[in-house]
Amino acid sequence: MASSTTRILDYTPFLSLVSRLRKPSPIRALMPIMSLPGMISLAGGLPNASTFPFQSINVDLKTTTTPSTLSVDGQLLADSLQYHPSQGLPQLTKWLREHQRKTHSLSDDEKKEAWDVILTTGSQDGLTKAFEMFLNPYCVQEHSMKQSSDILNEDIRDAIIIERPTYSGSLSTLFTLSPHMIEVDVDQFGLIPEKLEESVEEFKKKHPKTMIKFLYTIPNGQNPSGCSLTLERKKKIYALSQKYNFLILEDDPYYYLALDNPSEPVPSFLSMDTDGRVLRFDSLSKILSSGIRCGFVTGPIQLINQMVLHIQASNLHSCGLSQGIVYALLSQWGEEGFAQHVKHVQKFYTAKRNELIECIDRHLKDYVEYSIPVCGMFVWMKLKGIPDSLKFIEQKARQQNVLMLPGTYFYPSQGSVTPYVRASFSIASKEQMEEACKRLAILIKEELDQ
Repeated sequence: MASSTTRILDYTPFLSLVSRLRKPSPIRALMPIMSLPGMISLAGGLPNASTFPFQSINVDLKTTTTPSTLSVDGQLLADSLQYHPSQGLPQLTKWLREHQRKTHSLSDDEKKEAWDVILTTGSQDGLTKAFEMFLNPYCVQEHSMKQSSDILNEDIRDAIIIERPTYSGSLSTLFTLSPHMIEVDVDQFGLIPEKLEESVEEFKKKHPKTMIKFLYTIPNGQNPSGCSLTLERKKKIYALSQKYNFLILEDDPYYYLALDNPSEPVPSFLSMDTDGRVLRFDSLSKILSSGIRCGFVTGPIQLINQMVLHIQASNLHSCGLSQGIVYALLSQWGEEGFAQHVKHVQKFYTAKRNELIECIDRHLKDYVEYSIPVCGMFVWMKLKGIPDSLKFIEQKARQQNVLMLPGTYFYPSQGSVTPYVRASFSIASKEQMEEACKRLAILIKEELDQ
């Protein structure tokens, strides 16, 4: 994040009413003081570690070379088992901060404190907290509107920009907050900047007083469409965020699942952020373990601190044991070992994607339209001549034990009728993919012949 004359200094207008009311936990604020040399503390409510039944934790690793054992013991185990800062286990946040600095070309001048990293219980947890940090629930806004006579006739719901289609898990949270959703289409190269600007202009004409808080985007291997944004489009979109003054929530859980062995990834929104308007969400679920529930958020330190306040008032911090295991693994690997593991995972998913594409081309080429994804784990298919994929999947495909996700699950406009389905190539064997495509082809042909 380079310095900029347009850098955002005050994020208050972007924050929800609830977020603005959050205050630091006075007890959590004492934790650094309690550990000062010579300090005798009777203040904290920490359980005595001598009563914990754990002596050490050993994890056997499966690797592409020589198997090894990972040990979590000593001070790392003690830190992992005890309450620790809400921002995350200090050893792990330090490792991830350096990783993000190198990966996204961020400033290494810690004195400026322009950005920071926070651990979350998976990236889904980070996203939920971010949505609640920025968006007022519609019921709160409606109450505020009734208390203010000067805006009595104005719809003051918050507004966001969102891709169509998009991740259904995020929609679940957004539906409860009920913002205006400015829907923008994607194609095989991701969000279309020209459509974005057209949609924003149209919205602002109808709602001139409504603030657009952020764009929510999945730039790589988008779930469900599998599309990935090009650098040219990212630059145009970032310029639009400056023009219309909205933030960018960069949800990038498939960043490490680039396929076809690319020489280097397309630069992130975070890497080009001169204004402090990008909040980035990364996940270890796809490359280490989905059950370990470790995600991390990177962005302007003011927003990271706001998320810390939320965590202090909710789950205190993410699972210490998970963080301890992840740190032990990453510190043992180092950046080089981590990169080698990522390449191994990418090679695996490239082969899985190719298997599914071969099956689709062999059995479904006359019945579907699709683009080959260059990242992620999904193929987004349009069923030719089948206008309602939900009805087709529920009434036809499921009866023949073939399951794909209907596209309607991923559309911001609830109840949308769409011919699209999402097919995942992450788990099914080649034989299962082959049989699924065979059955689907027969079902589509039968449907079209009626």
